[in-house]
Amino acid sequence: MQFLGLQPGDSVPDEKTIWDFKGLLDKDGRDGARKLFEYFTSQLSGEGMIAREGSIVDASFVDAPRQRNTREQNAQIKAGERPEGFEADTAKGRQKDCDAPWTKKNTETHYGYKNHAKVDAKNKLVVSYKSTAASVHDSQVLEDLIDEEDEAVFADSAYTSKSSDERLLKNSCQNFIQFKAQRGHPLTAEEIATNKLRSRIRVRCEHIFGRMSHMALDRLRSIGMARANQHISLSNLVYNMDHYAFLRKQKITRQSDKKTQAVLGSFSKF
Repeated sequence: MQFLGLQPGDSVPDEKTIWDFKGLLDKDGRDGARKLFEYFTSQLSGEGMIAREGSIVDASFVDAPRQRNTREQNAQIKAGERPEGFEADTAKGRQKDCDAPWTKKNTETHYGYKNHAKVDAKNKLVVSYKSTAASVHDSQVLEDLIDEEDEAVFADSAYTSKSSDERLLKNSCQNFIQFKAQRGHPLTAEEIATNKLRSRIRVRCEHIFGRMSHMALDRLRSIGMARANQHISLSNLVYNMDHYAFLRKQKITRQSDKKTQAVLGSFSKF
């Protein structure tokens, strides 16, 4: 209510109005949700909120409504085909998500998409992102996220690859990706100690995804890649707005504490 300038008794946009607004954002391929994210990020940079002292790259699942398909239908969807009866111009087809695949991570099964994010290591703000199907491996997106402005990159061992090392070296970027053990080649004591140090920075990205989960941004209520792209764009934007408000409050509190200490210090002379 404060953000929109609403008062008790004012008319509030209903669900249909919000849905129409989202439709207008990306009408005719204008990609308005991403442009809103980029515009707000530029404002954060202008205020010096993005330190650029180090970046964290990580990904989180965004679960879509699960489909009750047969194994054969899922296999066709995975191959990039629409099963018979799932035609896009039919009532049934419009309710079927043929862009979202199933994937498994450890013991967890997910259906939907992924939010690949690059985060400012100091202030925990999302700097850039890319949305993909859930089955896309994290390491395949690293090159799309890093740029010449990145001085150092932190990431978990899932991003370990020869191509990742070469790209970071080409960008003159410090490589702080965690070491990964290979079959027959366990990590040395030095590598384990280094991983622990790097994880203290890398884990800050988990705080971001945890906050998004708390705001139910890790769940998608629509179907299709286009809607998923928009949802992920707006989720990153909303998180940045939420965390920016927190950072501003912390800054004001620190300034207030300094003034209080100064006042108390003046009384100590008497």
